[in-house]
Amino acid sequence: ILSIGTFLKGCEFPCCIFLSQEYCLIVLEPSSSRMPSQDPFYLIRQEIQDTVNELQQRMSRFHGLQATNPERKKIAQSVEEGCNSLAWQLNELDTAVDRASENPQRFNLTPEELSSRRRWISNTRRQVEGMKETLRTATAPSPPVSVAESKAVAANDKFLSGQYDTQQLMLKRQDQDLEDIEQAVIRIGRQGREIGNELAAQDILLNELEQDVDTTQSRLKAAQKKMQELIRKSGSNTQLVLIAVLIVILVILAVFAFM
Repeated sequence: ILSIGTFLKGCEFPCCIFLSQEYCLIVLEPSSSRMPSQDPFYLIRQEIQDTVNELQQRMSRFHGLQATNPERKKIAQSVEEGCNSLAWQLNELDTAVDRASENPQRFNLTPEELSSRRRWISNTRRQVEGMKETLRTATAPSPPVSVAESKAVAANDKFLSGQYDTQQLMLKRQDQDLEDIEQAVIRIGRQGREIGNELAAQDILLNELEQDVDTTQSRLKAAQKKMQELIRKSGSNTQLVLIAVLIVILVILAVFAFM
């Protein structure tokens, strides 16, 4: 059973709890400052993952016992109950993700985050089903066997136990690799959005610069037109007199400079 008190104690932001006869659903209120470690989904995920690890340790103990050992039956019963509880929790967690996906903007969830949560639920459900199937196979009644067959079965069980542990280790590594890839994809997507925003801002600045250049060119053309009009009105004689006066002034300044 989900420990609701554990989740609520870890929540530092508003959340809504919906109770019914079938399930308890915790839905987050929007919060842009929420960190993954504060998200109830990750609190539930961590609790489920801890339970899966504990059940896998029991399965390792189960495979290490002889078929006639009474502890083997107790371990099988506890593992089966734990798997049933995990299956129920995963179904309810899947329901919560489906509810959140109906309005992801409200809960500040991206499509990548929703896909990541569904993928983790699917992988964990596959591990739980694998443990249940292993239990059904190992606890199935078998006809009486001879001593030689019993030894062969014991050796086979030992081999299968080693293979099971190896497969579980490989699954953990694969899950870790998938999580690393997922985080890399999320980072790339975030960087792409930031680059898009930067390009949009640069486009706005370029448009403003283009408008300023157009305005300056219009003013320059107007000034040139006025200058040409002024020269045309002043006449050529005035220009010659002005040039002569400037030459005289330049000569006088040169003489004073050399003196």
